[in-house]
Amino acid sequence: MSTVIAIGAINLDCLTYIPRFPQKGENMRASDIRYSLGGRGANQAVALTNLNVANLLIGKVGNDFAGDYLLSILRQNKVSIEFVFKSSNHKTGLCSILVSPDGDNTIMGFPAINRSIEPDFLSRFEHLFEMAQWLTVSMEYPLDTVELALRIAKKHQLTTVLDPSPLLEMPRQKMWSMVDYVLPNTKEMEILTETTDILQGAGILKDWGAGEIIIKQGGQGCSFLHQDNIINIPAFPVKQVVDTTGAGDLFNAAFIYGLMESNSISRAAQIANLIASYAVQKPGTSESYPKRREIDWEQLEKRKGDLLF
Repeated sequence: MSTVIAIGAINLDCLTYIPRFPQKGENMRASDIRYSLGGRGANQAVALTNLNVANLLIGKVGNDFAGDYLLSILRQNKVSIEFVFKSSNHKTGLCSILVSPDGDNTIMGFPAINRSIEPDFLSRFEHLFEMAQWLTVSMEYPLDTVELALRIAKKHQLTTVLDPSPLLEMPRQKMWSMVDYVLPNTKEMEILTETTDILQGAGILKDWGAGEIIIKQGGQGCSFLHQDNIINIPAFPVKQVVDTTGAGDLFNAAFIYGLMESNSISRAAQIANLIASYAVQKPGTSESYPKRREIDWEQLEKRKGDLLF
């Protein structure tokens, strides 16, 4: 089995469940609150581990209560923390997340230590890239660090996957030629390409040099560009959407797993849709992710005939 290097934030998520999103100046009571391991790096490492995919998480937490708590959760999830370091110079990243009854969320992030991770920190771990076959990276670290991760990955012939979120800095166009698979959601696609037309937006990313473009569309499933056409892969039905927090990160990891299993974008997208559907039916972030044995794989077989290629 291949090894994936996961580069992205390790955050403490504070999820507050509310009857509706508040208006300015309004006081409101929450129905529940919970603390969870979050951040795209940590989330994908947990998801990959649950799917029995070897991975190496690289990042930092603060030398504080939140950092200690997150490291303990990573250990509980059997994620290797050999390359996750504690630092006293910055606080652990924190996301305050409001969740409505239909599962939608609004996120206020405090990047903290994540924005301090410079290229020189990452360059210490180039030897790890020699042992891996995949890189998954988000935009949670400074742009220069993200670009270095992609550059090292291509130097060692890794397949690269980029989630262009959060868009704190707009990626430079030279970066896209180092990205084999880019997985934006519809809002990120619109911001990146300045168009709401998915086909046009995907074409722009392709012109910039990106390899394959897969657009995450939540309850609508996902779409990808194929020979100048947009192919939609429908979502799997769920009983109830409870909390969509972290579902996109699970989709990313599941898509990588799907490519390993099938070497087909359409099949990998279908696998990712299925696995991500589990996360939205439970509260919390990474604790809502299913183990491989918990997934009803027969649902895929029922839809096998839907795939054109």
